[in-house]
Amino acid sequence: MRTMTTLIVSVCVAGLGFIQPIQAQSPSKTAVTLQAVEDSFLVRNYMLLAQRYQIDASKALVRQAKMWNNPSFSAVFGFGSTNRIMPFNLAGKGGEVQYSIDQLIQLAGKRNKNVRLAAAATRMSEATFDELARTLRLQLRENFYNIYYLQQSEKVLKAQLGNLQRIVDAYVTADKKGSVAHADLIRLQALQVGIENDYADLKQQELEAQKNLQQILHTGDFYEATIAAADLARYKLENLQLPQLLDSVAKNRPDVRIAGIEYQTAELNYRLQKAMAVPDLHLGGTYDKEGSNIDRFLGLTVGIDLPVWNRNQGNIKAAQLQIGAEKQQLQQQQSIAQTEVLNAWQRITALEKRYKSFDLDMFRGEFDTLIAEVAKNFSKGNISLLQFIDYFNSYSDNAKNINKFLSNRVNAYEELNYATGQELFKN
Repeated sequence: MRTMTTLIVSVCVAGLGFIQPIQAQSPSKTAVTLQAVEDSFLVRNYMLLAQRYQIDASKALVRQAKMWNNPSFSAVFGFGSTNRIMPFNLAGKGGEVQYSIDQLIQLAGKRNKNVRLAAAATRMSEATFDELARTLRLQLRENFYNIYYLQQSEKVLKAQLGNLQRIVDAYVTADKKGSVAHADLIRLQALQVGIENDYADLKQQELEAQKNLQQILHTGDFYEATIAAADLARYKLENLQLPQLLDSVAKNRPDVRIAGIEYQTAELNYRLQKAMAVPDLHLGGTYDKEGSNIDRFLGLTVGIDLPVWNRNQGNIKAAQLQIGAEKQQLQQQQSIAQTEVLNAWQRITALEKRYKSFDLDMFRGEFDTLIAEVAKNFSKGNISLLQFIDYFNSYSDNAKNINKFLSNRVNAYEELNYATGQELFKN
């Protein structure tokens, strides 16, 4: 019995190392860094590519708005009279030909106002691109870090399952010989089932994160996330001040810029609608051969609409009211942005208090030492199998909890990046 216990403890202690740097798990997984994933994201995400086309289309509309209206040309060819039809009678007695050209001249600065509106639409497309990139980048980073820490926890549980399987196999053999209690074998198998369920849950969570990452990158590859210590060391609040971050959201947040551009667009549209109340001028010339008492008559044509009934009153009033609506929307978006920055800051502050309250490396080392001592005491019969199982189970819980905490911490910093619209934590 003592030989069997020593064998079990030796197998267990040998495999109870804490989290090590993750290695390639299978040929189907590609080891990637966060930078490599982001580089791929910028050139492969279909939504970003589509929005780039929208920006180019908006710029083309600015060029279009700068163009003058084309002149119109008309001609009248003589067909005789009602008394005598003479098709295309262009010369001689009773013949006539007339040419006219007309150019629309927009007054009250309508053309320039349309150019400014088109330019605002371009800025809107650019801000929309930035907002889309900001949102997708947060999703990409959250899923990448989740994959990394889930894979770290999976490695610990996988090692535990391997060690536990050898222990269970040894107990099965001993049980057949009657040298161990059958109830002890059942308890170990129950422990094995519990850890296998935990491992399966982690794999499901990882697969969900992998799926999200694949959808962002539009690929079928599975990734093994690799992170250097320097990549994580940059996440700290040093040299950052909350008041400055709150004040900067109006400039750096794309969604706030979008609301600001919509407000500016409403003001530009109001000015355009007021200008539309001013009628445009038609300026042109006419040439008439044999059409009057003056042969080869030349004339200047001038025309303008008379603003008697329609002075664009409804459109002007609607545009004026739209300014008020967009102003409220802008203030609302600014308030939302500042609230998100404040909440992200407070979340980091709370997590950092816990992070700095203990040394994780020391804690890991002490926990490894504790497990080793537990194994020794178990071999000496100082603790029961149930106590040993409890410590064994606590070890996997400790690994999962630490990795979950570290994942929450780094994602909290990324949420602050998202909330401020800046890259605050660069290497």
